[in-house]
Amino acid sequence: MKKIKYFIGILALAASVASCEGFLTKVPETSLAPDTYFSSKDAMELWVNRYYSLILESAADLAEVNSDVYLSRSLSAIQKGTRTASSNSWSTSTFAPLRYINYQLENDKGCAEDVRAPYDGAAYFFRAYFYYQMVRQYGDMPWYDRVIGSADEELLKKPRDPRGYVMMKALEDCDKAYELLPEKWTSDPTYHVSKAAALLLKSRIALFEGTFRKYHEGTEYVPQDVQEFDGQTISSTWFLEQAADAASKLLGTRTLYAGSSTTTAYRDFFLLEDADPSESILARRYSADAAISHGLQFDQKNGRRSATVRMVNHYLTSTGKSISTVAGWETLDYFSQFQGRDPRMAQTLHGPAYIQVGESAHASVDFERTWSGYRSVKYVGDNSHETASGYTIDFNLMRYPEALLNYAEAKAELGTLTDSDVQATIDVIRSRVGMVLMKTVPTTVDPIMAEYYPNAKGTQLAAILEVRRERTVELFAEGFRQWDLLRWGEGKWLCPKTTNGFQGIYVSGLGEIDLDKDGKADLLLYNKTKPSSISATISVDSQIDVSTGWSLSEGTKGYLCYFGAEDYVWDEGKDYLWPIPANQIVVTEGALTQNPGWTDSTM
Repeated sequence: MKKIKYFIGILALAASVASCEGFLTKVPETSLAPDTYFSSKDAMELWVNRYYSLILESAADLAEVNSDVYLSRSLSAIQKGTRTASSNSWSTSTFAPLRYINYQLENDKGCAEDVRAPYDGAAYFFRAYFYYQMVRQYGDMPWYDRVIGSADEELLKKPRDPRGYVMMKALEDCDKAYELLPEKWTSDPTYHVSKAAALLLKSRIALFEGTFRKYHEGTEYVPQDVQEFDGQTISSTWFLEQAADAASKLLGTRTLYAGSSTTTAYRDFFLLEDADPSESILARRYSADAAISHGLQFDQKNGRRSATVRMVNHYLTSTGKSISTVAGWETLDYFSQFQGRDPRMAQTLHGPAYIQVGESAHASVDFERTWSGYRSVKYVGDNSHETASGYTIDFNLMRYPEALLNYAEAKAELGTLTDSDVQATIDVIRSRVGMVLMKTVPTTVDPIMAEYYPNAKGTQLAAILEVRRERTVELFAEGFRQWDLLRWGEGKWLCPKTTNGFQGIYVSGLGEIDLDKDGKADLLLYNKTKPSSISATISVDSQIDVSTGWSLSEGTKGYLCYFGAEDYVWDEGKDYLWPIPANQIVVTEGALTQNPGWTDSTM
C-alpha cells in the first residue's frame, strides 16, 4: 500500500493557499512572519510541497499532447491556429509559483542551514523548471529572482530578458539545486526532486536551448547565436556542451526496469502502481487511499489516442534496419506493419496480437477508439482501471532513458558522438526489450528520417537522425514530441496540410477488411452508401463512411486519414512561440513586447 503522508501535506497546503491573491506585487503570505514561519523542518517541507502541485505537470498534461505522431480526440490550438494574444493570458496563478519560490529564498535564513539546504535546493530546481516552461513557450522572459513590492515600479515594468540569459540563469539554478539537494530523501525519494533530477533538468533545459538556437539561428527567434551575459559567452554549442556534461554525470548510475520478459518490460514499466526507484528519477504519485487519481487509461481507451503512420515508420525492423528496406513498405497493411519490428511497437500500439492486461483473448481494433487504426495502448492496464478518474498508477515525470537520449543527442549535434557513447546510451535502452543494438555511430542516412527531419544538420547527420528516431520511439506519448519538433525547427509537421490530415493504416480499397488476418472481417470502409449486407463480426463503430470526416489518401485506397478538413496554416515566422498576452503588454505600458509575427489583437 502506498504511503500517503506526502499527499496529505499537499492537500493541506493547497487549502492554505487557495485564497492567496495578487501577482508579482504581493507578498505570498502577508499574515506570516517569515523569521518565525521558516524556522522548522516541518514548515519548510509544507511550504516546498506546494511546488510539486503548482509547477509539475499532471499525467494528462504530458501523456495527451498532440503532435505529428500522436493524436487525441481533438486537435490542439497550435494545430488549429487558434492561439491569439487577446485570448492568451497570464493569470495570478501563472506567476504564483515564482513568487512563492523567491519569497522562500529571501526569508528562510532563520532556519538552520543544514535543515533548510535541501528545501532551498528544491526551490532552485523549481525556479529553473518554471522558467524552462515559460521560455520554451514565450521566448524572451523577464528574469525575477526576488519578490517585487508594489513600489518597485522599475521592476514591475521590466522589459523581457533575452531567452539565452534566462536559460543561462536557469542552468545556474540547476547547479545550486544539485549542490543542495540530497542524493535521496529518507522518505518517498522517487517522489521528491534530488541531485539526479537536478542533473536531468539541466540537461533537458540546455538541450532544448542548444538545439533551438542551432535550428533557429539567424531568425527573429534567435537573432544572434553567440552572446555574452554576466561575463559568460553563450551559444548553441555552449548549451549543447552543458547538456552533454549534465547528462554524462547520470550515465551508468541507474538501470532500466526489466520486468519478467523483454516482450512486456517496456509496457509493464508504465503500468507500475509504484514507480520503479531505479529507472524513475522523479514521479508523480497517485493513491487510492489519498483519493488522488487520474483517468489516463480511460482517456487512452476512449479518447481516440492514436499513432500515425509517421510514428509507425520510426520503428526499425527487428534486425535493426529501416522499414524502407522492406519491399513495398509504403503500402504495407496493418497486419504486415507489425511483423518483425522493434518490440516496443507491439508494446505501445494495439497490434494484431495485442491482448489487454488481465485478458486471455485478442480483441480487434475498435474504430470508436482510434482515428488512424494504430490505437495507443501505452498506459493501458487491466480493465479495473477504466473509470474516468480511478487510475492510480504513478506517472513518471523524469526517467533514466531521457538522460541517455539527451546525452546522445547533444553529442551528435556537437559532432562528437562516439561508439562508446552509443553503447552507453542507445544500446542500454534497446537492451531492455531485446532489440538489436546500434553498437557504432551511424554513418548512413535513412531516407525516411531525412524526409521527416529535413532541417537536421551537422557533421554527424546520420547519427542525429537515428537518435531522433530512438527518442521518438522511447518517449512516445510522454509530452516531449511537440516541443522536440519546435526546437528542431520542424514545427510544420504539426499541421499536415499537404497530406489531407493525419495518416494511419494503409488499405488497398473499399469494402470489408480483415485487419488481423484471422479469417474475420473487422473493418468496413464505404463511400456514402453502406452495403446492405455486412459481416456480423464488424462492429458498428468500425463501419466507416470515408466521405464523412474520414478519407483515403488516394481516393478509394491509401492511408486512412482524419482531420483532413482542418484549415491548417503554419507560419514559420511566428508559430514557434506563443503570443505574449495582450493585457500584459497594456499593464506594463509596452515594456513587454510582442513576439515576432503576432499582433496584440486577434492575429
